[in-house]
Order: sequence, then structure tokens, then C-alpha cells
Amino acid sequence: MRLLKRMYGVDMQVPDGKRPGFYAQVIHKIGDHVNVFDRDGRLFIVESPHERDTLRDILQKAGMLGEEFTLWLLPEGADIAHLDDVGFVSQNEHVYLYADRVAAFSLDAAAGEERDRWAALEQCREHVIGTLHASSSRPTLYLVDANQTDLIEGIARAYRTAVTWWNE
Repeated sequence: MRLLKRMYGVDMQVPDGKRPGFYAQVIHKIGDHVNVFDRDGRLFIVESPHERDTLRDILQKAGMLGEEFTLWLLPEGADIAHLDDVGFVSQNEHVYLYADRVAAFSLDAAAGEERDRWAALEQCREHVIGTLHASSSRPTLYLVDANQTDLIEGIARAYRTAVTWWNE
């Protein structure tokens, strides 16, 4: 699995007063036309913009279209503090983050002195809400609130080092 896999969530709103058969027909139509990767209650999770658009069309025609979300599917072993603030665990036990609520960075191993990188990371850790451990293809990634990217950049500059932002 890729590091952060972009996924798409579409929420189904069930209108009052509809017969149970109507709901079942919509679910059946979704099953016939959309490859649903995962679910969380009435939130359908799909892997591509095309699948999202098809799902959106079906739900819109049925008058059941709710909110849409861009999500990150995390690899196993990710450590996330306060997951409920930035994501959720699905029915299939996958961990998702709302893409607009988080940003992922690593410290640039070639920028600055080792002691400065260590000090910058220690200060950044005060703001880290999650960690994706290093793999053979990438360094350890740190997750922060998406509104704190300027703060993280400022910390890196203050310690004469740099960060790399990851979005996939």
C-alpha cells in the first residue's frame, strides 16, 4: 500500500418518509455501478474520482446526496493521537484522515546540522498529532493540523533546517 492513499467519501442522507424498499433500491444500484472500497455507516468510501462521481450521481438522483470528503487511507502501524478530531476507523478497521484537516511532513535530512534537525523536530513534536513510521521508500512522516504548516515551516527556518511536505 502506498504511504497515504487518497480516497473519496460520499455520505448518504436518508430522507424521512421514504419506504424501506426505496433505500434498498438505492443500495442495490450503488452495488451494481460503484466499486465501494469501504464504508463507515452511511459514508461510502471509493478509490477514484470516477467512482466518487458515479456515486454522487446515483445519490443525487435519489435525493440522498450528503457531504463529500477527500480522505487519506493510512497504512497499518500509524500512530494517531485524538483520531476522532481528524479522522475515523471504518467498519473494515481501516484508518482514515480527512485530507483537509491534516498535513504530513518529514525533516530534510540534508538541510542543516544534525543537532539543529533534532532540536527542530523536538519543537515540532509539540504540534504533531500522528506519526507514520519510516519505510524503505520514505522517512518517518509527522502529521500536524493543516492550519499549522506555517508554524512548522517557521520552526524549521529558526533551526536552519527544512521540511518536506508529503501529500501522497
